[in-house]
Amino acid sequence: MNELYSIGNVARRTCLSVSAIRFYADEGVVTPTGLTDGGFRRYDVHAIARLELVRTLRDLGAGLDDIRRVLAAETTLHDLAVTHLRLVEDRLRQFRARRAALRTSTGPGAASSSSTRTAGRHSGLPRRPACSC
Repeated sequence: MNELYSIGNVARRTCLSVSAIRFYADEGVVTPTGLTDGGFRRYDVHAIARLELVRTLRDLGAGLDDIRRVLAAETTLHDLAVTHLRLVEDRLRQFRARRAALRTSTGPGAASSSSTRTAGRHSGLPRRPACSC
C-alpha cells in the first residue's frame, strides 16, 4: 500500500500525460509523494486517486481554480457539475439560436452572396449581446 509509482506509470494509470502531471505538481494541485535520489517524482495511490479526480474535473470542463476549490473541499463535485451544466445549457441555447438564424439567412429566398457584402448590420441576423468574457 506504500508503493510509489513513477510518473510514467501514473500517466498510464490516470490517462493524463506526463507533462500534465508535471503541470499539476508545479501548480501545487497534486504534489509528488516523494522523489528518487535522482530527483524523479514518485506518487502513491492517494496521489493517483487525486489525479484521477483532476482528470474527471478537466473532462467536465473545470478550470484550474475550480479544480483547486474541489480538492480543497471549498465546493463539491456535484455543485461544480451543476454550475457547468447550466453553462453548457446556456451555450446550447445560444448555438440553437445561431443555427436558426443561419438557416433563415441561407434558406430559400435568402439574399444572394453578392448582396451579403453590403448587408452588414441589416442582414436580418440577431444582434449579439456584448461579450462578458
